[in-house]
Amino acid sequence: MRLRSFQMRLLVWGWAMLLLALAVAFFYSSTLVGSELVRETERKSRQQLDTVKWLLRGHASFADEQALDSWAKTLASKLGSRITYIVNGRVVADSEVPYDRVSAMEDHGKRPEVLAAVADGVGMHLRYSTTLEKDMIYVACAMDAFAGLPSGVLRLAVPFSQVQDRLNSLRINFLWLFLGILAAAAGLSAYLSHNMGRSIRAFSEVARQIGEGDYSMRLRSFPGGEFQPLASSVNAMARKIEKHIQTIEDQKGRLRAMFEGMDEGVMALDHEGRVMSYNAAMDEMISMPGTAVGRTPIEVTRRYEIQNLVDRLLSEDIDFVKTEIELMDGRIVDVSGLPYNDHHGARKLILVFHDITVIKRAEKGLRDFVANASHQLRTPLTSIKGYSETLLDNPPKDFEGARSFLEIIVKNADHMNKVISSMLALAKSEQMGKALKIVPVSGREVLHRALDDLTLLAGERNIRFELALPEKAELEVMGEPDGLLHVFHNLMQNAVKYSPEGGVITVSAEVGDGSVSFCVEDQGPGISKEHSLKVFERFFRVDENTIDGHGSAGLGLAICRRIVKNFGGEIWHDGYGEDTRGARFCFRLKAPRAS
Repeated sequence: MRLRSFQMRLLVWGWAMLLLALAVAFFYSSTLVGSELVRETERKSRQQLDTVKWLLRGHASFADEQALDSWAKTLASKLGSRITYIVNGRVVADSEVPYDRVSAMEDHGKRPEVLAAVADGVGMHLRYSTTLEKDMIYVACAMDAFAGLPSGVLRLAVPFSQVQDRLNSLRINFLWLFLGILAAAAGLSAYLSHNMGRSIRAFSEVARQIGEGDYSMRLRSFPGGEFQPLASSVNAMARKIEKHIQTIEDQKGRLRAMFEGMDEGVMALDHEGRVMSYNAAMDEMISMPGTAVGRTPIEVTRRYEIQNLVDRLLSEDIDFVKTEIELMDGRIVDVSGLPYNDHHGARKLILVFHDITVIKRAEKGLRDFVANASHQLRTPLTSIKGYSETLLDNPPKDFEGARSFLEIIVKNADHMNKVISSMLALAKSEQMGKALKIVPVSGREVLHRALDDLTLLAGERNIRFELALPEKAELEVMGEPDGLLHVFHNLMQNAVKYSPEGGVITVSAEVGDGSVSFCVEDQGPGISKEHSLKVFERFFRVDENTIDGHGSAGLGLAICRRIVKNFGGEIWHDGYGEDTRGARFCFRLKAPRAS
């Protein structure tokens, strides 16, 4: 029988396992019995200690310590134990040491059993005795003053060799029993493994490897023809499984990449309409809870429209359902549901969530823009057309008669030009926000440039500017000089436009924590609370059916809001109340970080 054969290996391994089992049983039994013997010896030692203690308490007074030593030696010889009496660590009497050498013995106050006896009344310890040169079990107890002797610790030592002898005898018996069982088992295992071949192990090993995912395993050899069909079947099975698994892994990788790389949210539902999986875009869109898997769509999205869509797809024989929902943050999502059947024929669903907020807002913005632009341009065009037709149909006899008509035409043409210019400026500001380079800008310097530009316009109506700025502060902000100048121009022009003749416009600034705020305050008619936010919308007017005498296009504040937003700031109207005249517009920009 060769050592490499399956039979031999099975035999050796069987013997090894049996040997290991018997060794564990032997070790456990001997250890258990040994522990029991030790406990029994300890119990008997305590009984002997109690007996000696009882005898000492009933004994008459000892003449001296030597008398006690003699009594201990006599009693110890009868008990077969060692008796020691210790006072404050000093050995007073010892049955195994001559009395003339007792005083030379080392301090016993630090011995474990003595310390335990002093602390708890009773102590026990197993160790090697250097005096007797063998293992001993020590038991000790605290003693009050007795028979004319001071209080101390009574200690009894029992040789451990008695226990060792019994253990050795037990181990020898167990060893013979162990060898007999091993010999019988070895013969039986050799007989049972005689008819097993090496190929059986090879077959089981290949099957195990395939089951664990190593589909490249093949059966390379087999001893007889009866194993050839089995080997061929196993190899063919392994090849087919390997091919299918590779295809599945490739498809799974592609699907996973598409699934996670999509901007659209995707949610897969089982035949009961419960969530099986979802991608990162879905989580980002709706903030899916960590326990979403296994729950219904209405539980994880809190939208009944989605649940209705799922219920309809599962209950009706339809191939596609689509709906639109508006999320709580204002986003609009297009939800498409598509059913499919799995390999068991169960009807499952795929929900695709497409964020169409930008498209919807763009459509609404385009509609509003066209409507507002048409409204803004229709009135001046109508006026220009009407006065032009009047001049053509009834031409005045002199130029002075036509001047007023022509001035109205020019005024409306200027208004149209301002509307178009403002529209272009707004479009430019929206595009510049994506590639704008923001740098530290002196707010004080730009403000003074705006004052120089508008002083003449304000002087025509006897309007003056008052500054309320922090002293010796450059008021640096993060922005772009031309854009900041445009914001100051627009707010201060509006203040001049709506201030009464001889009024005062106050321009103030305040340095905050990491930001600087600017405010422009006039003494005009003011803006009501209902219009305080709408004034920043495109083409908004308090009276949208009129064109003011300055040719305003209604886009100035919208442009200011876009510029301030591009700078990373905010702008708002700070009104005083319904009954208070005057408007106050403020904007806040970030201050440069200290280097």
